[in-house]
Amino acid sequence: MTVIQPNKSQNLIHLLFIFGSLLVVVASLYVFVYSNTVSLKHDIEKIEVELERLRVDNAELKNDFYSTVDSRKLEELAKEKGLIYDKNPQWEFASQF
Repeated sequence: MTVIQPNKSQNLIHLLFIFGSLLVVVASLYVFVYSNTVSLKHDIEKIEVELERLRVDNAELKNDFYSTVDSRKLEELAKEKGLIYDKNPQWEFASQF
């Protein structure tokens, strides 16, 4: 009686091909994720610099605003425009008309 055994090296070649393909896919995915991570870190650094610049601009605008609406300057502006201080103002409402 003759026993025919299948070629076992064929299975080994298929297994190595599958593992090799899996290794290539995982390595490609790792490079892709690493690239995106580095790109995001650079974007975050740019945004942090921009945010700090905006904070400084905001502080300067607030300083300008508060100096503009300072009560002493408003009183000077009122005198300059010929306005007088009224202790009992009478208000007119648009709903009355």
